[in-house]
Amino acid sequence: MTTMRWMQAGMLAWCLQAGAAAAQPEARSELMEKVRALRALPPEEQARARANLERWRSLSPDERAQLKDTLRAWRALSPEERRMLRARLRARGSDRAETRQLLRGYLQSHPEREAQLRENLRRWRALSPEQRQVLRERLRHRRGGQPTFDAGAPGDASR
Repeated sequence: MTTMRWMQAGMLAWCLQAGAAAAQPEARSELMEKVRALRALPPEEQARARANLERWRSLSPDERAQLKDTLRAWRALSPEERRMLRARLRARGSDRAETRQLLRGYLQSHPEREAQLRENLRRWRALSPEQRQVLRERLRHRRGGQPTFDAGAPGDASR
């Protein structure tokens, strides 16, 4: 299933929570059809959709607005622009996979570092979205305004 479908699932959750579907019968019918399609997915894809919906719920209002803007921008791209962007993202993903593999090798040879990393991840996941944002801002300030490049931990469904 594509990232777009997961983003749509997040938008669906937002619409249902906001009550937008209840106000317009046509919109409600369309949303219910999307819910039926999600229910027809295999169990492993349903689990992934649930995790993404939980991630959506954990986002701050600013993060949700940013995600909506990203979705609008994606939809505004031409098919050729989308194809080129997907190719760039795939290339970037392979770089990340190589980095993850190097990190795993390092952590396997340094179990004390792995334990500390796991504890830090546990503490990060326990923070509210607002607390995470405060920490990101502090880190950005310490770096002289440079971005934190925080995309969440691999497998972190809470972001």
